[in-house]
Amino acid sequence: MKKSKWTVLPLVLASAMMLFVAGCGKDSAGAGAGGGEETLKIAVTEASPPFSFVDKEGKLVGFDVDYANEIGKRLNRKVEVISTAWDGMIPGLLAKKYELIIGSMAITEKRKESVNFSSPYYVSGAAIVVHQDNQDIHSPADLKGKSVGVTLGTTYEEEAKKLGANVKTYDSEVAQLTDLENKRIDAMVTDKFIGAFTINETKRPLKLLDGLLYEEQIGVAMSKDDADLLAKVNKAVEEITKDGTYEKMAIQHFGVK
Repeated sequence: MKKSKWTVLPLVLASAMMLFVAGCGKDSAGAGAGGGEETLKIAVTEASPPFSFVDKEGKLVGFDVDYANEIGKRLNRKVEVISTAWDGMIPGLLAKKYELIIGSMAITEKRKESVNFSSPYYVSGAAIVVHQDNQDIHSPADLKGKSVGVTLGTTYEEEAKKLGANVKTYDSEVAQLTDLENKRIDAMVTDKFIGAFTINETKRPLKLLDGLLYEEQIGVAMSKDDADLLAKVNKAVEEITKDGTYEKMAIQHFGVK
């Protein structure tokens, strides 16, 4: 049966309205599940492979990026991942530019004065990386008087100074690795997973020394005034660990769990 234009018109308008509403709901930056709440903005560290870095296709990838999206999925919220310089991460959180930091940030008493931390989402530690030609540095004590690269504002900076190293600070690990490869610094102190990834995946002429300077618990940082979000993130972290999702991501990105 043929419908008149007066019968069809309301249907066309209704369909157009549905398309408009659906279009407004799209979020090109989001990878988490779509919920009723606004987009969850999460900061990750810029240029910090294997945690967060831009791949050959120009896409932001890495362990922390995947973990951020997994948190969004568990909270039923779309995610926008924001690449941020390390020394600007906590100031950005306090300025409410994002709700969470998933930037492999160690839980420390000093940082807890400014932000809340979730329960640890992984445990790592500080390791020493040197050029494979280096025959002078074998232990932490050997860093005394040596030129050592660290990321500005990290616990690595504090530890290297305690050991008597001549500390050179950087905004990211990538610049440190380049300087170390070209022997402009004698060593760098970094996360053990970064060291292992760099040596195994990038084929740089570097080596990771045995042992750790110290162990670190890594947490998700957020505002101190959002107890509800803290409870939700803690629940998600617990689930991600218990159901094996963390282990799969760790093996994928680090080669170890």
